[in-house]
Amino acid sequence: MMKLIKMGVGIILCAMIGGALTYIGIPLALMFGPILAIIIFHRFGLLFPIPKHTITFVQVTLGTSVGLMFNQVSLSDADNLLLLLLMLVVCLAVQFSFSFFWFHRKVGWTKQEAMLGSVPGAMAAILALTDHTHTPPQKIVISHTIRLIILILLAGLVVGSEGDPQPLIEWPTLTLESTFWLLVIVTVGVVMGLLLQRLRVPAPFMLTSLGAATLIQGWIDVQLHFPLMLTELSMVLIGMNIGNHFIVFPLSALIKNIYSSAQVVIINIILTFLITVFAAWITGYDIAVLLLAWAPGSMEAMTFAAITMNLDAGFVMSNHIIRMVIIQTIPSVVLFWQERKGKKEG
Repeated sequence: MMKLIKMGVGIILCAMIGGALTYIGIPLALMFGPILAIIIFHRFGLLFPIPKHTITFVQVTLGTSVGLMFNQVSLSDADNLLLLLLMLVVCLAVQFSFSFFWFHRKVGWTKQEAMLGSVPGAMAAILALTDHTHTPPQKIVISHTIRLIILILLAGLVVGSEGDPQPLIEWPTLTLESTFWLLVIVTVGVVMGLLLQRLRVPAPFMLTSLGAATLIQGWIDVQLHFPLMLTELSMVLIGMNIGNHFIVFPLSALIKNIYSSAQVVIINIILTFLITVFAAWITGYDIAVLLLAWAPGSMEAMTFAAITMNLDAGFVMSNHIIRMVIIQTIPSVVLFWQERKGKKEG
């Protein structure tokens, strides 16, 4: 009972800190606020547990949210669509290959750590994969968090800020029909995820929820919107999860890992810029749009930047959705076949 009370108090405190930072206009503060809060609380000897199935909840929440968005955007207006998608895959391959080489050869991480730390984006999926493979997640989490922070700061510098406060709470407006279909989507996503999990497919819930949301939303006539409060709660929980990984390291090791991760991010941003310049020259598409669409950062931050800069936000969001599906699928498939191969050899 005391553990549940402590857990509830921790979630409320972290949500309040994240909400206050959100109110003053800091991007993704509902995730960054809890990270800072957990680190600060730890310095005063306070430790707050998180719910057991946090990563599954985050996967289902994000998968459903993105799946419902998928039908709202379209790539059909983009010229040279096939070439742009091919260049997106090339960009992902370059980002991953360079990061893997850097972490494995230069920093000395294991192949498993280097592979998971090099995947460009999809923090929730990577946390689920580390949990599945029992890979120590601390260095991987730091790598992804530093990448996210740098990219959000860069987006903020490019876009600027009006300084307008953002609402702390937005109550969901759900009809009986939309509630029913949302429950159907979540149920299908969870059941299919559990089936894939029994087949030893790692981190399946984001993919199954995304697929269920996309298919059901395209089939019915009701326009569905996932409750924002659940998305915000998932951000708070993943922030607490990340913060608990940060406090494991002593300060010297933490600084070393932050420095290595920052180097990778900066060089990857330069490589991404060069690829987008080449792609823009071939296709005639706007460099700024391609850079936001292919940056290895969060879909929310990059789409917000596109909207603020009056660029093609639909194209940016579509590319990030495709990128997320690719980087969620490939590591899962690779790890699945590695496990099967290991069992056969054993």
